[in-house]
Amino acid sequence: MNRVMLGSGLLPLCFGSIVTVLPIFSAPAYAQLEEVVVTARRREESLQDTPISVSAIGASALEDAGITSLADVKNIVPNLQIAPTATKSQAIFVRGIGQRASTPELDPGVGQYLNGIFIARQDSQLLDAVDVENIQVLRGPQGTLFGKNNTGGAMLVSTVAPDFSRPSGSATVTAGSHGRQDIKASVNLPLIENQMGLRLSGTVRRLDGYVKNIVDGTRFGDEDRQAVSARLLWDLTENLQLDVFSFWSSQDEKGQANNCEVINAQAAAATFFVPQQPDNYAQRCQQQEGLAEQRKVAINTEASFYRQQSQLHAIKLNWHMGPLDLESITAYSRQYGLGKQEDVDGSDFSLVHNGERLALKALTASGVDPDQETHYQLSQELKFNGRFFEDKLDLTFGAFYSAERIDGFPYPQIIGANGVLGIPPEFLLSSTAGVALPGVDLLSAAANNLVLPLLSASVNLSYIENETRALFVQGSYDLTSHLQLTLGVRYTEDDKQREIALYNADFNAFGLREGLIHAQGGIYNPVPRAYFDNIDFAQPIPFLAPVSTSSELSFDQVSPALTVSYIWEEADIAAIGLNSLMTYVTVSEGYKSGGIGLRGRRLNEFEPEVVENSEVGFKLDALDSSLRLNGAIYHMSYDQIQVQQAETGPGGPTDVILFLDNAGSAVVQGAELEATWLYEGLQVNANAGYTDAYYRDYTVFLADGSSFDRSAEPFAVVPKNTRSLAVQYHWQTRFGAFIPRLHYSYRSEIFVGLDAKANLYDGATLGGQELYNARLTWLPDEKLRVAMYVNNLKDSLFFGGGVALGDNLGTTTKAQLPPRHYGLEISYQWD
Repeated sequence: MNRVMLGSGLLPLCFGSIVTVLPIFSAPAYAQLEEVVVTARRREESLQDTPISVSAIGASALEDAGITSLADVKNIVPNLQIAPTATKSQAIFVRGIGQRASTPELDPGVGQYLNGIFIARQDSQLLDAVDVENIQVLRGPQGTLFGKNNTGGAMLVSTVAPDFSRPSGSATVTAGSHGRQDIKASVNLPLIENQMGLRLSGTVRRLDGYVKNIVDGTRFGDEDRQAVSARLLWDLTENLQLDVFSFWSSQDEKGQANNCEVINAQAAAATFFVPQQPDNYAQRCQQQEGLAEQRKVAINTEASFYRQQSQLHAIKLNWHMGPLDLESITAYSRQYGLGKQEDVDGSDFSLVHNGERLALKALTASGVDPDQETHYQLSQELKFNGRFFEDKLDLTFGAFYSAERIDGFPYPQIIGANGVLGIPPEFLLSSTAGVALPGVDLLSAAANNLVLPLLSASVNLSYIENETRALFVQGSYDLTSHLQLTLGVRYTEDDKQREIALYNADFNAFGLREGLIHAQGGIYNPVPRAYFDNIDFAQPIPFLAPVSTSSELSFDQVSPALTVSYIWEEADIAAIGLNSLMTYVTVSEGYKSGGIGLRGRRLNEFEPEVVENSEVGFKLDALDSSLRLNGAIYHMSYDQIQVQQAETGPGGPTDVILFLDNAGSAVVQGAELEATWLYEGLQVNANAGYTDAYYRDYTVFLADGSSFDRSAEPFAVVPKNTRSLAVQYHWQTRFGAFIPRLHYSYRSEIFVGLDAKANLYDGATLGGQELYNARLTWLPDEKLRVAMYVNNLKDSLFFGGGVALGDNLGTTTKAQLPPRHYGLEISYQWD
């Protein structure tokens, strides 16, 4: 069996649909799979000997599959879900566990590492790295070997290391439909022979967009991204190596391509008006529901954009110290130039917008000079590794420290046209409204077709500090030449601090300016519709002096892990046609820190979540090592689940509150299977994942003091089934090699409800998706690669994610996935 490091010729291991069972027998025509070396346990070892459920994808596999961004990895890895929610930021889930809300007060459920560096924020561009050598997806709780404790799993991204031996480089140009224009290039420069090398890489990605906006003719689903990286490797001595890495990226795009669908026309905001618009939100959304079928949206472009810049700098030292090897990783990262804003209502109706820029714009217009939002992170990890007792014990231990600071994080709650809405009296008269206005004759107002103006606006600025300290140790001991016992434990301390300044609207000042009489809670006495339409909502929102508050929390947790693995003797498995077989049993625990969120106008503390995982797995090679089959079955108890929720606040139906809280307990269980088969020039890759997740207890306590049982609600954004199948053939001719490839992927339906009543409506569930992609690659020689591709062959309409609010907005807003698109890639390597 050939042995290769990940990224230097890995045959893809993670595609697919459930594989047809193949007869186990020897055949001389079978090609042989290469041995894949992974670093899932922070040391180099064979994938087939590693007792962890891990998918490994190298550079050549990424090229074969046409994967150019991290979001595409979900199509080739089982039980991995990467999808947008309310914003263009991607939510990442492994085995049903992740983080739906992209907010700085919440730690990620799936840890993300770039060259071993922990990335704190999942909305960062850092993981769409320029010069990827390999991606590894680890499923199940991680913590006894990694910097940050993770409940769902971890994604490890490694870039190509410099080569000391000779200068080399590569360039790839892509042109395609919908204005696709990409350039990617890398150059390798030896600086000191056999001692120092530098690798420089850069990429530019451009896409005009695939969805037309009927409001102004602009296109959504666009991309405008660029990134550069530099990596210096220097062997200072025979035992000491310096690895310096820097990365910068920029993103300046429109927001998410959202469509809306009415699921409850009687919901609070669904019946409301905005000035100078003849219909209410539900009516407008119903008129525009058919736009998705036409690949169109209706979005207020000026209120929908996604901008950020990120940088990362790291110094890694590898020092061989006799019996121990020391690895030190010091990293600093910063996110700045942040401007994220979404037209959340998915229509051209000015109802719900959120994001940093809206908050800053509202405060600035009112004479407040807010700080610009910036994220900082500093981390230090020390890891020692060594082998003892005649190499029977492989021991890893170390310490991790991380300090994160977020300055000026703004969050607005501005509903309507710059905070101005109109409430029909009929809604307040309904039994569900729950609002009484002393001195206001609602019956008379309804009889005279009057409107009650509402000012719904508040903004807060937060300053957040997160600090993590941890110690970890894990040892693997060979009890025999085939039986191995692994024990690990981690101790974690987390400190959280948050200071917040809350700016509430000055209802009296607004009323005096517009000639309105304030009744209560931002609602004004009824006025004729014509008067309401003449309200000057373009003027700045008047705010009261800020109210400041703060909170501090500390948490600590011990997280153990135990694995027993057995590599079967060849004599025992040869009779059934197997070349190798490893089986393992794992019991582990994952932990994610609690935090301090915002619930309306007060800080809301939520507790840590804990996952207890039990897992049984196997990894085998058969058919003269031409077939590889890896699988696992798992059961997890999931307690104090951190979820984003929505409720109607004490201000009544117009007071929509999004907040983070714990959701009791749940069970997540399932299985995954991955297979690769080679036969002469034919290669088949397949995988399947199954996730059965359900709540045992999910009771929420609403703002009015009542409780609501949500335990029958499906897990949000978690498909029950994922599968894919990729078939390609390597056809060698006198004109070079031709590789046709067909890839199929499937994801079952997902629930996108957010508030307590969303589960009552069918529209809160997005249908499953089946994608077919085709690719033809031509390799005329070892240096040139030409590929033509068509993705979404059937031009099917699917929605990747979204948010349903049945009780508040009464709609589901959902993000379109790309239609059929095609292109040409040309790559050239030189040395």
